[in-house]
Amino acid sequence: MGKASRPGPGFLPFGLALILILLSLALIMKNWKKESGPAPFWPNRGWLRPLLGVGIFLLYAFLLGPLGFLFTTFLFLIFWMWIIERIRWVTILAISLGVTGILYFIFSYFLEVPLPAGLLG
Repeated sequence: MGKASRPGPGFLPFGLALILILLSLALIMKNWKKESGPAPFWPNRGWLRPLLGVGIFLLYAFLLGPLGFLFTTFLFLIFWMWIIERIRWVTILAISLGVTGILYFIFSYFLEVPLPAGLLG
């Protein structure tokens, strides 16, 4: 872990763990005396959106190789914002185009990561 003047590789994980422990203890203390009945685990079909989110991520992972980064990421963002976020179509298309372009630029030019070309390659 090192010293405070020369932190080692375990310093950051240790610090983050310490912060998580303190925040967890604060949350436990805040809710310690509240008298309420057990809340339902998935109220009002609340399980549906997380399940759809996992499905969209799995579909993205399976289609990334055959369809390529640009097309798959664009479709992923469209479906995510349409199904999970439920925002307007104009916003969905603008954000999807912008984020896909920015991610492609960052990964291919700055980080020089080879991205799957798929249909475009």
